[in-house]
This record gives sequence, structure tokens and C-alpha cells, in this order.
Amino acid sequence: MKTKELLRKYAVGKRDFSRMEFRDCDLSWKDLREINLSNSDLSISILEGIDLTAANLIATNLSRSDLTAANLYQANLCNADLRIADLRGAELGYASLLGADLRGASLVGADLSNAIMPDGTVMPNRTIISHRQEIFFRV
Repeated sequence: MKTKELLRKYAVGKRDFSRMEFRDCDLSWKDLREINLSNSDLSISILEGIDLTAANLIATNLSRSDLTAANLYQANLCNADLRIADLRGAELGYASLLGADLRGASLVGADLSNAIMPDGTVMPNRTIISHRQEIFFRV
């Protein structure tokens, strides 16, 4: 499905796009709140500034995607593949990353306030990653 078709269907109220192929697409600065993209492939996509507030992204492949300044507030990213994803400045407050793969992901400036991390740890309020650091969690 092309991204224009996704945006057209989203605009008329469709929210379920699970198990879809959007690999290498550009959805930067789009508003896709509460969308269901579970088990979809968005790898190597440009998603800069996208609003995915409360989105269902369970087991979604977001590896090598640009999620710079993305709004993932309350998003469900359980078991998502975020390897080498660029999450600099992303809003991840109250997001669930349980079981997610964050190997090599850049989280500099990301807000992880009250986010559930891959190992089940709940981050404290006002947790913003201030410098490049590798985050490893045992699942």
C-alpha cells in the first residue's frame, strides 16, 4: 500500500493498518494518532516529527528508521524492532517498550518519562537522555 493511500484512508477514519508493508516510506511530520501499525514493516523509513500518540506498534519493524522528534507518547512499542533507529529528541513518555530491541538506537534528547523499558523497568518522571549511551536491557 502506498503512503498516499494510507493517508487517504486514515483521513476518512480507518485506523487499522496492521501487517502492512511500508518499508522505505516518507511519513515525516504526519499526524497518525491512535493508528494500528502492529506487525508492519516501516524499516528504513523517514518518520521525522511524526505524531504516533497512543499508536499500536506492537512487533513493528522500525529498524534503521528516522524517528527524530517523533511523538510516541503512550505508544505501544512492545516487541518492536528499533535497532539502529534514530530516536533523537523523540517523545516516549508513558510509552511501552517492553521486549523492544533498542540495540544501536540513538536516544539523545529523548524524553522517556514514565516509559516502560524492554526489561520492565519504569523510567522516573522527567527522564531525558542527555548524552549518547548504549541502553541494553535483558528481557
